[in-house]
Amino acid sequence: MSRPLVVVEPKTHRRLRIIDALRAGHRVDPLDAIDGALRHIRDHRPAVVVLGVGRRTEPALRLARQIRTDGSTPALIGLIDWDHRISDPPAVANACGAAGVFCGTPSNEELAAFVDELGASAPVIHGEPAPRRWNWFFSR
Repeated sequence: MSRPLVVVEPKTHRRLRIIDALRAGHRVDPLDAIDGALRHIRDHRPAVVVLGVGRRTEPALRLARQIRTDGSTPALIGLIDWDHRISDPPAVANACGAAGVFCGTPSNEELAAFVDELGASAPVIHGEPAPRRWNWFFSR
């Protein structure tokens, strides 16, 4: 039996979007909260974990670090930064052990391609760059 792909995304509309994009090629196991996710991941030992990064980035990044350091066969981790909260995706991916970061809102095809590329040796970075904020002008 193949190892499942676990999706951890608290927002229902985003979780359903991920499930819809990935269910054709993977056995998807959705979770709606970060709190109990580590126990579920330990029990089911998925090949890939897709984590949604929300307004507060720290809970998702902490879970990613816990997954990477837990167990003998850690899962590949893909972060989806829906709201462009991560300012330096490659540095954050290296710091928390993620195999990739998708910045922005992915289409179904982009999300499927992102998950398929997660096994590369370097972190996979997809999506559009963060939009410039209005306060960027004042920080110069």
